[in-house]
Amino acid sequence: MKTVKVEVKSGPRSPRWELLVRIPWAIVSGIVLWGFSIVAGICWILQILSILFTGNRNGVLNGVLRSYVYYTTKMHAYLGLLTDERNPILPED
Repeated sequence: MKTVKVEVKSGPRSPRWELLVRIPWAIVSGIVLWGFSIVAGICWILQILSILFTGNRNGVLNGVLRSYVYYTTKMHAYLGLLTDERNPILPED
């Protein structure tokens, strides 16, 4: 079993304008996350069926689910004020 490693970079000081940027960024990221979660939910169900009937994971479905977890983790770290490093609006992978 592979382990998961999450690295959060934070600096000693944060610019004040960054707090104002987080509000619209949270709204847009939330809309993107809503759509992405629907796609990830469908992929999750298909992955369950794939494992159930074939005994193997589908690589494409696994990649979508992995991208979803990475995107949500980065977004929550930024919105939770743990880092000033903004995640991209659209998922990278």
